[in-house]
Amino acid sequence: MIIAQISDCHVLAGGRLLAGRFDTGAAFGRLIEAVARLTTRPDVIVFSGDLGEDATAEEYAMVGDGLRSLGIPVRAVPGNHDLRAPMLAALPDMVGATAEGHLNIVEDGFPLVLVGLDTLVEGASHGALCAARLAWLEETLARHAERPVLLFQHHPPITTGLQAMDRIGLLEGRAALADLVTRHGRVEAILCGHMHRAIQGRCGGAPVRVAPSASHQIAFDLRPEEPYRLLDEPAQFTVHIWDPDDGLISHIVPV
Repeated sequence: MIIAQISDCHVLAGGRLLAGRFDTGAAFGRLIEAVARLTTRPDVIVFSGDLGEDATAEEYAMVGDGLRSLGIPVRAVPGNHDLRAPMLAALPDMVGATAEGHLNIVEDGFPLVLVGLDTLVEGASHGALCAARLAWLEETLARHAERPVLLFQHHPPITTGLQAMDRIGLLEGRAALADLVTRHGRVEAILCGHMHRAIQGRCGGAPVRVAPSASHQIAFDLRPEEPYRLLDEPAQFTVHIWDPDDGLISHIVPV
């Protein structure tokens, strides 16, 4: 099974520049072309948040049109720059919703069960997994107790060392998530975004794979007093290959 992971496109429509520097709309167009050029077609695309920068209907329409042109199933969760209502309205074929209104999603039609978690706190930059979202995850994992699972979410459940970003990381529910992952025992990995860098760690015994941005990156700087800085390092996405014997093998692919 081949999974393409896209993260942190921060699409702005109408040719607007993010921070006065980054044409994220053009970068998204190049990303779509790069995925279309892959010599082996992915079975599914997972989008680990921050689809748009301002969460407008125009941004989500642009994202939806580009992704649908690939003809590949897409499953997406929100990042801290997204908003649930416009995202769900524009991308109902890519996004799930719980009774409480969280954009969690489960897809069990592949060899791996894909479980997307909504870590969004609307109006804030940090992430959270509240009691309702954790209860949904517990029930979902229980229903798929005998199957391998791939989790994906925006905020990583690890401390990365990029301290300005860690301060707006997953600030609620990390320990409970680790406990659920440990108890299930067949979570192959947790795919994340948010950090705009390729980073690896572990949570509950499962690998954590943080994808770089498909638009622009954040500087590698471990000094605690330094704010994060946006860089024009190459746009990238991730291609994961899952095999029952080898597990999840991950490749970083430049756009």
